[in-house]
Amino acid sequence: MTIFAWDDSIALNIPRIDEQHRELIGWINALHDAVRKDEGALVTGDVLSKLISYVFMHFTEEERLMLSCSFPGFTAHRQEHDYYVKRLKNIQDRFQEGEEISGETLEFMSDWIVCHIRGTDQVYGRFILAGSGGTGA
Repeated sequence: MTIFAWDDSIALNIPRIDEQHRELIGWINALHDAVRKDEGALVTGDVLSKLISYVFMHFTEEERLMLSCSFPGFTAHRQEHDYYVKRLKNIQDRFQEGEEISGETLEFMSDWIVCHIRGTDQVYGRFILAGSGGTGA
């Protein structure tokens, strides 16, 4: 069962970023499945670790892209990324201390990333596409 399915309406039309967004949503769905199916701390912890690693890689890629195009909203966008990573690491710390991942926590993870993609990611996406002649390169 997926908590959120990719929808082309949230695409930035920057192929490598859209693919990473799909993958990121896939990791959130995998974590949701691991929790829902009660797959145990080892499996759930592994999926959570992989999700956090993927988020970090993706945010680093986005930030490099924004810097390379001199995106004026970079600082605020990076602060959003830092907030989400901090929250994810807090969730991981609590999980490692024995706290279960709640449905509310999973909803936050999904809602935040979808709102981020629909909001501030769209802003930088339009900026980059305008500067690249619409190719996303």
